[in-house]
Amino acid sequence: MALVVAFVIAALIATYQLTNLGPLLAALEVGLIENMLVLVSLIFEMLIRPWSLAWASIYTPLVALVVAGFIAGLISKSYKRMLTVSVFALVLFFLAYFLLSVGAGITDFSAMWSDVQRTALDLGIAYFLLLIPGIIGALLTAKRQ
Repeated sequence: MALVVAFVIAALIATYQLTNLGPLLAALEVGLIENMLVLVSLIFEMLIRPWSLAWASIYTPLVALVVAGFIAGLISKSYKRMLTVSVFALVLFFLAYFLLSVGAGITDFSAMWSDVQRTALDLGIAYFLLLIPGIIGALLTAKRQ
């Protein structure tokens, strides 16, 4: 449950900041699926590149990942679970970005591996932006013995 909450909250915060919901609603009304795929791909790209975007004065991914991690930690109630939730959430963010930007017709996974290597620092920072607030949230709601 914490994984789903982290995924949804981070995506919603990034979506709101990226689009202010105006272009998103307009694209839904017109039915431009291609534009929606590009928009969603940009959202997930934002979430896996927080360090690079912070250098460009775009702090939305930092906030989205911290808030999502904290709320997921409140739900998970265990710092051990937050270790796995953070890994799985980051993998889902990356796969969503890669599959939406490259497409589902991938036959050679070397492109995916080269993208992981190119963004290794960003992925590591995104992991810790999910993990550390998640551990704090988990410790706040952990059952005391």
